Amino acid sequence: MGITLFGQRRATGGMTLQPSASLGWRFAEWGSLRYRNAVSLFNLKALRWIGVIDMNSALLGIHLRDLTLELGPSLDVFAVPLCADTWCQREHGLAPAVHLGAMLSPAPESRLGGRGTVHTAYIPGIAWSGISVSAAVEGVYRF
Repeated sequence: MGITLFGQRRATGGMTLQPSASLGWRFAEWGSLRYRNAVSLFNLKALRWIGVIDMNSALLGIHLRDLTLELGPSLDVFAVPLCADTWCQREHGLAPAVHLGAMLSPAPESRLGGRGTVHTAYIPGIAWSGISVSAAVEGVYRF
């Protein structure tokens, strides 16, 4: 994808590493609550990067044997470039978001698993506003 900025096409999106950590509480056999934080490790000084830097999600988990479905709101930190004729700087702000995920474990008591997530944020920038969608495939180890 890309945007046109002052007559030049700038690339957006792309692949990035996104380490995450979470803290959860299993309140019933069928459900859990979890706080998840994920940080994007792209180069914050490169103008081409527009989007979410940090994701903070509060998730409700629904446990179905070897599958856990998760859904919840998120408050993300974003960066958008602001450019004039001779210089550029970054606008940072908070973006409302929604997080949806599913984790599959080999067995309910297993510490290992695989997770797929989709995270959608609305970025309300001054120079650029829009929707940011990220999808991730993750390996999971539970302590």
